[in-house]
Amino acid sequence: MAETLLIVFVIFVVLGMPIGIALGVGTLAAATIYPALNPIIIPARFVGLLSDSFVLLSAPLFILAGNIAARGGIAQALIDLALVMVGRFRGGLAYVNIVSAMFFGGISGSAVADVSALGTVLIPQMVRKGYDRDFATVLTICAAILAPIIPPSIIAVIYAWMADESVAAIFAGGYLPGLLVAIGMAVPTFVIARKRNYPREPRPTLAIAAKATRNALPGLMIPLIIMGGILLGWFTPTEAAAVAVVYGLTVPPLFYKKLAWREIPAIFIDSARLSGVIGLIIGLVGAFGWVLTYSKFPFRVAETINSFAPSWWLFMIFVIVLYIFLGTFLTPSEIILVTVPVLLPGAQALGIHPIHFGMVCVIASAIGHVTPPVGLCLFLGMAISGLPMEKLVKPLVPFLAAIITVLLLVAFVPETVLFIPRLLGFVK
Repeated sequence: MAETLLIVFVIFVVLGMPIGIALGVGTLAAATIYPALNPIIIPARFVGLLSDSFVLLSAPLFILAGNIAARGGIAQALIDLALVMVGRFRGGLAYVNIVSAMFFGGISGSAVADVSALGTVLIPQMVRKGYDRDFATVLTICAAILAPIIPPSIIAVIYAWMADESVAAIFAGGYLPGLLVAIGMAVPTFVIARKRNYPREPRPTLAIAAKATRNALPGLMIPLIIMGGILLGWFTPTEAAAVAVVYGLTVPPLFYKKLAWREIPAIFIDSARLSGVIGLIIGLVGAFGWVLTYSKFPFRVAETINSFAPSWWLFMIFVIVLYIFLGTFLTPSEIILVTVPVLLPGAQALGIHPIHFGMVCVIASAIGHVTPPVGLCLFLGMAISGLPMEKLVKPLVPFLAAIITVLLLVAFVPETVLFIPRLLGFVK
């Protein structure tokens, strides 16, 4: 049963069909061939999953909040603040790129939104200041990986729903890994900036620093509203996302005066389109996962993995390699949706905490945003810079190596993820 499901699914993926269609056809094939099942499970599970989960509603709301922030003048304010903080160092705009991605990732939760909002500003600006175009492009797209790691992360919301874990806990577990990934990317940046003698930015005066901080505050209030409201018990994650949307539609447009009301319908349409794609996949994954669970396939996989990866660290290596491979042709949300039901029982059997395992999955799947041939951020960077893919592959290597090194550190040192959730009482 499970074998039929997976064979049909893989064949359709290899043929280039969208992941949602492949999931649906695979499930339909299994339900049609085996009399124990019934094709009615597909619409039943589809509707059931999308209508019963209040947590999942936060994902489209975070997408909407990120799109509003990307077009509402917040990105430039955050770049100006990062310039005040790190611009004076050698290769200052490169560090500004990383810090800005951290700030904006705490608002958008989406790597694609990060590249769209920051790349259109920073890549041309870095090129004008004498930075190599390929360096500026790969740094921008790799820094965008911070968005799915630092809360609020759309991928983390999906994982929390699938693993039946607290969204607040997985959010809290993303802060330290996000900081470590940023530091990891700063290492090759430091080496390359010194080697190529990239310029420093002028040291800001106190007045300039104060103005940049004041201008950035309305934007920085969004992550504070989200996590502050959740931690203080004022909001659920979904309610926090809704409050962030209302705040983003009111305060930043009035303060920055860059978001015209005529742009609002387009923002809602773009957000609805992306949310619809994710919703379709989630609904079909429900039926897909039900068939897998009915056939006890995840538990057989867990037993198989335990036989050739009897220790938790070998299992983590297996997961990381698998996710990086899958990231070359699937999006991060697709990877999480397809693999977590299968791999999580094995992780729990080996004593891996679900929050720790979830953050490893989030980071490893996010790498797929920048790996050829189908990395979404890679294509966005190519469109912004005008460079072909072959010009970006070699410059990508040191940054990917830095990210994977940090990923291994996070995988093998669970406290890098669990320390803050434990400090906040989410993990015992």
